[in-house]
Amino acid sequence: MADAISTERLLLRRATMADAPAMFRILSDARAMRYWSFPAHQEIAQTEAWLQSMVEADPAISDDFIMTRDGAVLGKFGAWRLPEFGFLLDPAEWGKGYASESLTAFIGRRRALGSTKLTADVDPRNLPSLRLLERHGFTETHRKKRTFQIGEEWVDSIYLALRL
Repeated sequence: MADAISTERLLLRRATMADAPAMFRILSDARAMRYWSFPAHQEIAQTEAWLQSMVEADPAISDDFIMTRDGAVLGKFGAWRLPEFGFLLDPAEWGKGYASESLTAFIGRRRALGSTKLTADVDPRNLPSLRLLERHGFTETHRKKRTFQIGEEWVDSIYLALRL
């Protein structure tokens, strides 16, 4: 399995521990983490542990990448546990089409590797992500209330799927 995905503007590559400072900057940003599955990181040690699990993930069930442009880390994109994927982008990079560009390439990669579907779990308040997924052919399969708790707040989920 290739260790990178190239697009017109981006390189999605495997994570290394050297990515910790750049990912901490993103993972500690409350705006970036608003709809993520855990609260913003308070210490770089949290990011290092998160990144270590990404680096050590079994490639048979994980296909996860660090998204970069011209060497700069923009975020995370991929599947921690296939077929479910997710993405996290530096707020300074929102609205530039990077998630869409990455998703197009990732869908193509998963098709080429013989995957039959991708799934996503999205906070219903995260309208930009929901619109992105719908533009790429994802359809809602179901909803659940109070699927996980972030601090004191319970979060609902919309589940989507794309047949490949």
